[in-house]
Amino acid sequence: MRASELNIDLNKHVLYSPEMEKVIREKLSGRYDSGGADKVWEKVQLQYAAFLKDLPYLGGKKNIHNGAGGTYDCIMLFAYYEVLDPKPSVNELCEMNMAVFLPSFQKLAGVVNANKPLLLRLLHLAFMMTAKLKDNKSPNQPTGYIMDVEPYSKTEGVRYHFHRCPIAEFAKEHGYLDIMPAFCNGDYPAMDVINGALIRRHTCANSNICDYWIVGDQSDIAKEHPRKTDEKGYWYND
Repeated sequence: MRASELNIDLNKHVLYSPEMEKVIREKLSGRYDSGGADKVWEKVQLQYAAFLKDLPYLGGKKNIHNGAGGTYDCIMLFAYYEVLDPKPSVNELCEMNMAVFLPSFQKLAGVVNANKPLLLRLLHLAFMMTAKLKDNKSPNQPTGYIMDVEPYSKTEGVRYHFHRCPIAEFAKEHGYLDIMPAFCNGDYPAMDVINGALIRRHTCANSNICDYWIVGDQSDIAKEHPRKTDEKGYWYND
């Protein structure tokens, strides 16, 4: 089925990315013969369209969170999970998510180094602009992201928080919280690519806040807060 044939209001929502389509179809080709893979792919597409029917407006294409590997690609992975039987593992979903999510960070490798104070400061400014211009108080996005950025500290790095995440809310509403580590954990390797260390205690999926603290991976702070895994599979730091 062509994407254009799906019953999706593209004035309100965003289609899954070509990168996500490629990743899912590659996985399906490893599970089924060509005819079977095409049939399951169509079921995944239809499930995606069904999910979007009740989804509120989340900022459309202009929202930075809705790009490749963002909100809508995560919903496409939920559709993939819903359709498949037997279900894919959390590790498989995590690998698929990172295959789409990480390339934008990999383009920054060698250019952005979070161990350099100036570049860490630029990251802080980028997050400030995202929070101010894309998130928070927009009357057209009452169910979108809410992001707060703390004042920059040269010695403490970058801190920001999400008080609302539509991906986590979607998972709670549809009963997918058990696979949310596949999505939340991907933030860690994204920071690894730019020589950063993510320090996080909670996410919106297992708490009421997603707390980000980014420092250089060579800093003493990073060494004092090693990454761990909780009983549900979420990566976190003390």
